[in-house]
Amino acid sequence: MISTRARALGRRSATWAAVAVLGASTALVGASPAMAAPADITEGSLNWGFKASFRTYVSGGNGNPPIAASNGASINADGTFAFPSTGGSYDAETGETNATYGGTVVFSYPAHMFTITLANPTVAVTGGTAVLKADVELESTAFPPVEVTQATVATLTTSESNLVAGADGITGTDLAATLTEAGASAFNGFYAAGEILDPVSFTAATSGGVDPGVPGVTVTPATGVDPAGATITVAGSGFDPAANNAAGIYVSFGPKVDQHWTNAGVLQVTKWVSSTNEPTAARDRMNPDGSFNTTLPISARYTDGNGNAVDCTVTQCYVITFAARGSADRSQDTFTPVSFAAPAGGGDASQQIAATVLAGGPLTLSVAGSSVTLPAVANGAVTSGALNAATVSDLRGTNAGWSLVGQSGDFTAAGDAVIAGNNLGWAPSASAVDDPLVGATGTVTPGAVAEPGAGLGTARALCTSAAGASAGSFTCGAQLNLGVPASATPGDYTATLTLTLS
Repeated sequence: MISTRARALGRRSATWAAVAVLGASTALVGASPAMAAPADITEGSLNWGFKASFRTYVSGGNGNPPIAASNGASINADGTFAFPSTGGSYDAETGETNATYGGTVVFSYPAHMFTITLANPTVAVTGGTAVLKADVELESTAFPPVEVTQATVATLTTSESNLVAGADGITGTDLAATLTEAGASAFNGFYAAGEILDPVSFTAATSGGVDPGVPGVTVTPATGVDPAGATITVAGSGFDPAANNAAGIYVSFGPKVDQHWTNAGVLQVTKWVSSTNEPTAARDRMNPDGSFNTTLPISARYTDGNGNAVDCTVTQCYVITFAARGSADRSQDTFTPVSFAAPAGGGDASQQIAATVLAGGPLTLSVAGSSVTLPAVANGAVTSGALNAATVSDLRGTNAGWSLVGQSGDFTAAGDAVIAGNNLGWAPSASAVDDPLVGATGTVTPGAVAEPGAGLGTARALCTSAAGASAGSFTCGAQLNLGVPASATPGDYTATLTLTLS
């Protein structure tokens, strides 16, 4: 990865953002002149989407609405969330930051028996380590409830290019986010610790309005690129989204030539990046803090728009940024070199293998038996036995998640004797079935224990699998526990326990 800067470092921008998760990271860079004491944060914002696959999963549910933002938080056009600054402090000498943000986001999926509330994120940076804290509340009839205040929910990996500290504040852009153990616990195991979350950005400024930053670009990969063709990632920061009447910039690839801003015919590919663009194959969006993240498809050899052959293994080529629409403003110019891998000796041959995977596979449920006989028991005691194992197979190819719930009717015996269905409880268990064809094995979570007396007269989860990790086959079982009231009439009782997969 290569990072370049357009000119000497000046004041740093700190007026945008996106985050709710931070953690172990490299030392802060670009620290500005020392300040006598921490200053109050007066503005900023934080943007974060938690996890795109989770948003897709919840959005397909029956919440009303499935996802809602309130108390100052809002939903961005791409489905991520924006949280406004509520204050905090920043020390320009040490980089120590405690930036607080307000707002609430609620994920609701009644059919899968949960509501998750995420609120009031805080970004804390101390000694080069950045963490995100947040209030999280889980309400469910299938899982134990969770309520935590300012728990450290995730870590962020930082670098010189994506975390910049200045005299007037600090900015983090597209920070890689990883779920912590505390975060996994707060979300009750929907995802395991170590799960990669959506990237995060944030800003925290200590004065109203700051100068634009110094444009800089990071290209990944920037060396050893496949000469036959590859897609590279271009991350920019410090650009001015308001410059030239907010016309934005062009992000291009090709050799460096005179008056490159008017000689675009020599370039292989160009993408227009501005604050007003909706992302397409030819356009991308610049964030309010002057950062962006986009991709370019490139190859070592091409014919340019003037009909000339260009070979980037012979002529040095660059990712080039410059003000859009032929502007004479050169303050947005950067040149980041890209090199290609040398051709290997010998030769090779290839064959294309094609296969069609049919859409719409099944989500199926099978049970090992149709009846369970519990041992005889006296009044006032509990009798136990094993539920016939249930197997769930998710072959839909969508990883959309599923839930298996159970509910029991009342137990009845001759002479109209009744034992309420709630007297039947269970202790669920669940495991994934080893299947070498699955690829990435999915995960399954057993439901909460239901005690006799507060048991299966209402629907309870036997096992669930969250979106993004539900493909494969899983075995779900339970120990059944029937509590017999002291007033129960002696006799042979039966009830129907129904398992429903959705």
